[in-house]
Amino acid sequence: MASAPVIPETYSHVLAEFECLSPLLSALRLDSSRLKCTSLAVSRKWLALGSSGGGLNLIQKDSWKQRLFLTHKEGAISRVAFCLHDEDYVAVATSQGLVVVWELNQERRGKPERIYVSSEHKGRKVTALSWDTSTLRVFVGDHVGKVSAIKINTSKQGKATTAFVMFPVQIITTVDSRVVQLDYLDGRLLISSLTRSYLCDTEREKFWKIGNKERDGEYGACFFPAGKSCGSQQPLIYCARPGSRMWEVNFDGEVLSTHQFKSLLSSPPLPVISLRTDPEYNIACCSPQSLAFPRLLYVSDHCVMTWTDRGIYFFLPQNVQVLFWSEMKDIQDIAVHKNELFCLYTGGKVSHLSLLTVERCVDRLLRRSCWSLAAKISCLFQNSLVLCRARKALPVDKLEHLKSQLDLLTQSDIIGQLEELISKLEPLDSACSSRRSSISSHESFNILDSGIYRVISRRGSQSDEDSCSLHSQNLSEDERTKEFPAHQDEEQLELDNVSHASVVVDTDRNETFLPFSIPLSFRSPSPLVSLQAVKDR
Repeated sequence: MASAPVIPETYSHVLAEFECLSPLLSALRLDSSRLKCTSLAVSRKWLALGSSGGGLNLIQKDSWKQRLFLTHKEGAISRVAFCLHDEDYVAVATSQGLVVVWELNQERRGKPERIYVSSEHKGRKVTALSWDTSTLRVFVGDHVGKVSAIKINTSKQGKATTAFVMFPVQIITTVDSRVVQLDYLDGRLLISSLTRSYLCDTEREKFWKIGNKERDGEYGACFFPAGKSCGSQQPLIYCARPGSRMWEVNFDGEVLSTHQFKSLLSSPPLPVISLRTDPEYNIACCSPQSLAFPRLLYVSDHCVMTWTDRGIYFFLPQNVQVLFWSEMKDIQDIAVHKNELFCLYTGGKVSHLSLLTVERCVDRLLRRSCWSLAAKISCLFQNSLVLCRARKALPVDKLEHLKSQLDLLTQSDIIGQLEELISKLEPLDSACSSRRSSISSHESFNILDSGIYRVISRRGSQSDEDSCSLHSQNLSEDERTKEFPAHQDEEQLELDNVSHASVVVDTDRNETFLPFSIPLSFRSPSPLVSLQAVKDR
């Protein structure tokens, strides 16, 4: 029997697609040649899908139900951005160059309101939107290089204030070419154009050009917030450079170093884990990739990602490492929230991916009873799973149970590989075995994404589901496996000839939702497995 390829232990993370959003797009009628998705944004609570007909669908992520539908007669939706520190506000750019700011009024269960429409970029293509991280201000960039800021005054500030305060639009600057990307953090606005990056102190109204060398083309830039994974006390900035390079820049705009990733990108791509296809891995190395990174996005608390027409790439820039890359074609845009990625493709398709450690990915598959795929991923990434970090999240007991679910006649090869992996994971001391016996006789457990064991007594108590993301997102596994409801209300869907400020909103006080009835064939029933294991001390 030929030995199956095994991925090196240096690869600890994967991209996984646990659910297909095609039923959602179909329910929203965004899968036709006449009407399709043109933009997207994501926040903790919402997924926003803009359409070619001028409609903006706001879908609650905890149940995948459409909550709001906002319409615009000003053209197709080209850009969407949520105010992340107050999700009640969303900015929308249209194909006519107008920017509409909505107040959703969800706290008061009222109807969404257009609180401002900016015509500062009318007739131009809005290429970037970015919200201030502390105040209600949204920055807008367009294809000729103009950058403006819209300061929002809202009903939350009281009627006395709104009666006398104007909605000011401030011109921040006009750079030498099209704005490729905007990012904002702690009083600093980062502007990336076709030729260079700029840093603006919006409080003191000071500007810096980052670096001396220009470039030609779409190159992104983003902030890297200070934190556990950032050795600096201040945030850093990463600016894309030609030839798979990045500048590391301090918060004052000074270039600290240049990181070269070209040779590191000669590693083979990792498969995207999907319930619809088997993972394939080719151990043959690729040629070094000399790439232009069109946008840089900060992901979670440790890495930066980008994409090209060939694939999607994840970097640990401070360590000058490529976390991994995967082949993905035709990506138009990506929206990120923590470790969740929503990808928009040129044909209007949307996919939902999660950046997870290998062991967390396998654990999620086990919860969904995807036995065959979980076994294949375990064997493919066995070098990573034998590490101590992985043993805590994926102990021997779970793998033993996984093996018992496979068919001995048709899956003997994969069973043999699992047995080899299990032999490498056996506890190294008798004390571990003793603790396992003690716990398994009285308790069940599950493991949080942080690696912490949650041990539950069998005497009547039930365990909560593990959270879905690597960084403790708010959605439980049970919530994520809810199906869409039963019937689509066609009157709530987007039409091409919508009125200027019409809003479709469910205002029922009991929080009922638009019924969709989208059975997702890949979704399994509630997890059936309750395993026993050793609780490490």
